[in-house]
Amino acid sequence: MKALKPILSAVTAILLYTACEPLEKVSEVPEIQFKSFSLFEIDTLDVRIKAGELVFNFIDGNADIGIIEGRNDEDTLNFFLLPYQKIDGGYDSIDATTYGRSYGILNDEKMVRIGQNKTIKGEIKLQIFYFLDPPYDTIRYDFYILDRAGNKSNVESTSDIGF
Repeated sequence: MKALKPILSAVTAILLYTACEPLEKVSEVPEIQFKSFSLFEIDTLDVRIKAGELVFNFIDGNADIGIIEGRNDEDTLNFFLLPYQKIDGGYDSIDATTYGRSYGILNDEKMVRIGQNKTIKGEIKLQIFYFLDPPYDTIRYDFYILDRAGNKSNVESTSDIGF
C-alpha cells in the first residue's frame, strides 16, 4: 500500500498538470481587429438618414478598457474614428472635426475582472449616424481605442464605405 501512494500521487499530479490550461499572456496594451462595416438607412421623425454599423473585436490583458460610470475624469473619450476619402485608389485625410467621431466606451459589470487572469476580450458594435451625406463618393475610417492607463491600441481601418 505504501508503494502505491507515491504512484497515485504522481499520476494525480500529471493529470492535474495536463488538465489545466496555461494562462494566456496578453499585453496590457489593448488590441483591436476590424470585423465589418455596414451602411443602411433609418427613419427618424419622418426623415430618412444613413447610418453605419462598425463591428470590431478587442482584447486587453488587464481589463482597463472603458470609462467607469460616476467618475469625474477630465476626458471621457476613448474611441476615435479618423476619416479618409478615397481618391484614385489612395486615401487622403479629411476634416476630422466635421467627419470624424470620438466616443466614450463605458465599462460595465461584464468587463470587471478579479483574480489572476484579468484578460478581457469581446466585440463592440457602434452605430454612426449621417444626418448629411459626406461630399465624397467613398470614405473609410481608421480607428483606435485608449484604455484608462492611456495605452493606445493598434490602428485598424474599415472597409470602403460608398455614399
